[in-house]
Amino acid sequence: MFLGEKKMTLDEELHARAQKVLDLVGMARFLGMELKKVTAESCEMDMATDERHGNYVKGLHGGAVAAILDTCVFMAGDLLPSGRKLTTEGFEMHLFRAVPLGGRVVARARIIKNGRRVVTVEATLWTGEGKQAAHAIATLMDLGEG
Repeated sequence: MFLGEKKMTLDEELHARAQKVLDLVGMARFLGMELKKVTAESCEMDMATDERHGNYVKGLHGGAVAAILDTCVFMAGDLLPSGRKLTTEGFEMHLFRAVPLGGRVVARARIIKNGRRVVTVEATLWTGEGKQAAHAIATLMDLGEG
C-alpha cells in the first residue's frame, strides 16, 4: 500500500474482483448488465432494458431474464470472484409477469448451499417498480483445479 492510499473494505474488494470477472462476460457487456453490490454470499446487478432485450410484443425477452439471473448467480464473492471455477449444471426459472422495455430491472442472487462440488443459488428479478418478475434456482458445479 502506498502512502495516502485508502485501504479497501472487504465488500469493496469483493466488488472489484467480481467486476473483473463480469468484464470477461461478453453477454453481460452486450446486454448492459451492471454490478451494484457484492458480498461473500450475495450479488445484486441491474440492467436498463431497451430493444436489444425485447421479445415480439416489445416486452423483456425471457432469454434476457435468464441471462441476467444466470450471470448474477456466479458473482457472489465466494464463487467466481474468489477464483473458483464453476459452470451451470442446472437452471430452473419461473416468470411471474411481463416486463415492459424502457425501464431498469434488478437481479439479486444469494447462495443457499455452498458445497465443495455443488453450489445452489437462488436469484430473483425485480422490475424498476419493485415488483417480482422472475425467480430461479441454479445449481453450479465446481470444475476443480484443472
